[in-house]
Amino acid sequence: MATLIVAEKKKAAKAIAESLGSTRTIKENKFIEIYEVINKNLYVIPLRGHILEHRNSKEYKSWTGSNPREIITNPSAIRKKPKSYAYPYIQALKKYAKKSNKCVIGTDADIEGCNIGLFDALPFIKNENENINISQMWLSSLQKNEILKKFNNQIQPKWNWAESGEARALIDAIIGFSATREVTNTLRPLLTQINRKFVSIGRVQTSLLYLIYLRDKEIKDFSPVPYFTIDGIFTYDQYEFKGYHQSNPFDQNQYQHAKDIYDKIKNESIAYIINKAKKTKVLNPPTPLNTSKALILLTRELHISANLALKIMSDLYLNQIITYPRTDSDIYKNSFNHQEIIQKFGNHSSYGNYSLQLLKNNRFQPTKGKKDAGDHPPITPLESLELDNPQLKNDLQVKVYDLLSRNYLALFGEKAMESKVNLKLSIKDEIFNSSLVSLISEGFLSIAPFLKKKYSPLIEIKKNTLPIKSIDLNKKETKPLPFYSDTSLLQLMEKNNLGTKSTRPVIIQTLENRGLIIKNKRRYEITELGIFLIENLIKVWLPFLNPKFTQMIETLLNDIKEGVKSKDSVIKAMRTIFLKLFDNFLANKKILESKITSLDTKKFQFDYARNKDITSANCPHCHQAKMKLIITRNKKRFLVCLNEQCPKKYLNLPNKGRIYILKNAFCSECGFNVFKIYTYKSNKSFQYYMCPYCWNKGLDQKISGKGFCSSCKDYTIKNNKCVKKS
Repeated sequence: MATLIVAEKKKAAKAIAESLGSTRTIKENKFIEIYEVINKNLYVIPLRGHILEHRNSKEYKSWTGSNPREIITNPSAIRKKPKSYAYPYIQALKKYAKKSNKCVIGTDADIEGCNIGLFDALPFIKNENENINISQMWLSSLQKNEILKKFNNQIQPKWNWAESGEARALIDAIIGFSATREVTNTLRPLLTQINRKFVSIGRVQTSLLYLIYLRDKEIKDFSPVPYFTIDGIFTYDQYEFKGYHQSNPFDQNQYQHAKDIYDKIKNESIAYIINKAKKTKVLNPPTPLNTSKALILLTRELHISANLALKIMSDLYLNQIITYPRTDSDIYKNSFNHQEIIQKFGNHSSYGNYSLQLLKNNRFQPTKGKKDAGDHPPITPLESLELDNPQLKNDLQVKVYDLLSRNYLALFGEKAMESKVNLKLSIKDEIFNSSLVSLISEGFLSIAPFLKKKYSPLIEIKKNTLPIKSIDLNKKETKPLPFYSDTSLLQLMEKNNLGTKSTRPVIIQTLENRGLIIKNKRRYEITELGIFLIENLIKVWLPFLNPKFTQMIETLLNDIKEGVKSKDSVIKAMRTIFLKLFDNFLANKKILESKITSLDTKKFQFDYARNKDITSANCPHCHQAKMKLIITRNKKRFLVCLNEQCPKKYLNLPNKGRIYILKNAFCSECGFNVFKIYTYKSNKSFQYYMCPYCWNKGLDQKISGKGFCSSCKDYTIKNNKCVKKS
């Protein structure tokens, strides 16, 4: 009899098979390939992530013909069913289960991977072969030595982990399906007017939206308060540095006092040093990267979304370049072989000199974080790749790899040291303070310059006086807290225990896709619809919005993972808790309904103007409404008109490349928005411009090149605008 290995994705299946021996590819059908390890009677079946999903049963499909409350109370209201693409994978699982006496779960080694392997795939296998032996490979990477090691040291299936993932999915389905349906039905008159089919409610996403709303409200309600400062610029040799009056800041009532001081010293040219204190500070290297810290680093340094950062790390993992990127651990086990990895970097053109110093000084002990979660090691580069290596498929992969590699090598570096000189200066008895912070020993910062502060030049002031370049009396205003960015949203979610390391980027993206928040110049702002939703839910459903509710659910889910509670008991407890919250909403929803009748819906149009996925030009078919960019689960892209009575409604879009709607560029032929599309060819990125409406007409009329701005005779795209050729 054979051994069957279940992998989560095609690349993972191929890597597992090729590591275990010579392989043969078996094409089961046009959708799936099985990898046979020749002479070992071993088959590796790839999945496409989850092949099952929770859906409402037939009785509860209708949003208006069934009671949303019963989704909570009736266990048969939700069923787990195959996804649209799942049947070829299910057939393969069944077929090879009959041939096998052993099944190895080789899906990603985390809660979600356990859930996919043990709750999605295994039931089909067991249904065909009830007595098949089950074990698990706990893979940290897809490198050959790791796969061989874990294949030869299989473990008992982590059922608790899988059950925790199953409970999470079902709980979120119960809450999301019932709440989304009830709130949508309540807001139906409003949603119809603003061309929206539903409003999305979720356990984590709605709590996050609530926190974003609170920050937005704080910013909008903020009243700036004027204040004054007296600042000086001083020189030493060719260097300049600032000093600040010791009484800064002066409030409005102290303005005359500040002006008197300024008038007293504004024409002075010399400051006297009355005290000089110098101290040094040791800077420790960074700690290893778990998923949360890696996402914060990448979003901060590269200004990309958390969702994109996680996707790039996943691609690097599947290409066997880094370890598994979904990990809670930031502590390495003592058995981890760091010396082998550092040796690989010894010949690297950028990291080589630094790595050779580590090898020379036997620096193989990394810093430690706070948690060994027992899932995976921290995120670690496994291969030494030059930054122009074709294994790095695009510029973003290069930048992500570079940051991860540099951060890893910094773990072993010498401590850095900075010097701080505090000066106390006197100008006609008025005291100013100044600080000069200089880097005196780079240590680990030489390989990780992105961790550096801004430093002053290293100078030694030997004189007792300093020339004054200028003294200014400045009027300033207090500022509100900033809007959230990807980086600060991730930090906010981690602080409030909202979501998991893997789901946080998806939750942010979901809020944006649902039109509840908008990203504008790397900052997230809540939309008018989001404001309306939260402001009214606060009045009727505050306990659900409060992060403490979802924190309580997270604690219960962790209890399942740790074996403290059973899956069924947690789901039962959740139904009871959430039903009370739901009934509270039902008892108070008239407050929400009363707000709709007198609401001016024009303000919601502002959301469309700001939304990057909404055109600024009207639909070229009906000319009555904007069009929205839609990307389906299987990555098909098209535009849909927001006017439900539009006669044609849709426009197709190219299948490849990142799409941007240029809000201020309009096609000279039809007046519709010009789109910018970034794509790759021969591992190099490039961009082009096109008009979707003209392009669709060209497809219909079989006119090659129609719709592409490079083919336009009279106009060109300049500074993201369509302008007449000179």
